[in-house]
Amino acid sequence: MKKFSFVLLAFAALTLLASCGGSSEVPDHLSVVPNPVSMELGGRGAKTSAKVQTRIDPNLAPEEYILQIQNGKIQLAAGSEAGLVWGKQTLAQIQAQCGKQLPGVVIEDKPAFAYRGAHLDCCRHFFTVDEVKTYLDMMALHKLNVFHWHLTEDQGWRAEIKQYPKLTEVGSRRAETLVGHYGSTEYDGTPYGGFYTQDEMRDVVKYAAERGITVIPEIEMPGHASAALASYPELGCRGKDYPYKVQTTWGIFPEVFCAGNPETLTFLENVLDEICDIFPSEYIHIGGDEAPREEWEKCPKCQALMKEKGFTREAELQSYINNEIEHYLAGKGRKIIGWDEILDGGVSPSATVMSWRGAKGGIAAAKMGNDVVMTPNSHFYFDYYQTKDRQENGEPMAIGGYLPLRKCYAYDPYDQLTAEEKAHIKGVQANVWTEYIPTFDHVQHMVLPRFAALAEVGWSLDNRTEYEPFVERVEAGLLPIYQQRGYRYADYAFKGIE
Repeated sequence: MKKFSFVLLAFAALTLLASCGGSSEVPDHLSVVPNPVSMELGGRGAKTSAKVQTRIDPNLAPEEYILQIQNGKIQLAAGSEAGLVWGKQTLAQIQAQCGKQLPGVVIEDKPAFAYRGAHLDCCRHFFTVDEVKTYLDMMALHKLNVFHWHLTEDQGWRAEIKQYPKLTEVGSRRAETLVGHYGSTEYDGTPYGGFYTQDEMRDVVKYAAERGITVIPEIEMPGHASAALASYPELGCRGKDYPYKVQTTWGIFPEVFCAGNPETLTFLENVLDEICDIFPSEYIHIGGDEAPREEWEKCPKCQALMKEKGFTREAELQSYINNEIEHYLAGKGRKIIGWDEILDGGVSPSATVMSWRGAKGGIAAAKMGNDVVMTPNSHFYFDYYQTKDRQENGEPMAIGGYLPLRKCYAYDPYDQLTAEEKAHIKGVQANVWTEYIPTFDHVQHMVLPRFAALAEVGWSLDNRTEYEPFVERVEAGLLPIYQQRGYRYADYAFKGIE
């Protein structure tokens, strides 16, 4: 494995700073992440204090921007307000490298994919509104434009729903939390909980929009429903007298919404009414993953519905729920997106599939004509370990797996697809599941600098450099900003450790 030389990198950084700081010489390069489509250095630059002149140019694509630092002026044109945000992020990286005197440069840039997402599970562990906003700031720095907010789970329901107050009165709190990895029998004995009010969620949506980011909420169905069933047990196959509980450990649980109970769809539609009122996103995420069907096999109501509909497999019950919800949301001008399990019982052509169990589900969906967001656990599960020698490197506990920065950077979302099928790949996303990530400092450690690799795949797919120059660009263009803002990044990549 190639090691990076701190001496050489430090010398290169000092040389660049010197040339940016007032010398008449043009610097050899600037480091920008993700890598721009075009960057030409030359001419007289400007001081950092120069006012940025911005304008919307309807001739540019929505997220496209042109940044010009010439003759004492800083000019930024973009196809939309989001494009202006991305241009300013590029300018911030240049300023972090060059100090008071900026070099003459013209950058023309636009993303490869319209969907560049980052997910955060706020159910297994809860994060404050301020921490969520910091996560959005981190996303914006890397030109990531979709925040997938995971709000409901077995271990906690985090979204206030006024029509169903028990979801937060009961479902937002668990009695205690598992200590150690899955399979441990030790618990901390401490009640744990938290939820977001509707006003807080609206505040997050507004904050995100100001940074060019769309927020997609996830409301899990039909599985991962323990917290909801603890609040309203009549929605489960075991009935209103069964003592459902908010789970205190991790994993997959048999408790699912009762597909054969008409009240289930009424509940889900009412919840989504309030969710749609809060979140203006085109997509609403309906989960759909890891939904066991044993309860449905034994439930008289579910079996009666199967007979009525002519279903021969319980998987078709999940498709029935998906289709009903998709139709309901379509009436509100919204679309569904779900994990790749929604393919199992058949899915409508208009549903978008999020491929997490590797790329297989995404490939199958694209071949069927469904739109796809690629988020394979093989490359974009940021709750996985980042190094091999975890104890030696002091890496904190993670769920397992091994996903170094190099592997994230190498991902090809188009692998095994024809030209026609590639058109259905709408973008990429990284996921952060927080069973073993109890603090926000730990969240930052897991995503930085891996956000940079995700950004390069989503923005600069055909314009990526070799891996070693990428790491140098991250070190020069992003690391100073991480440090300035106090982000808790993992320094393994910068030490040449994998």
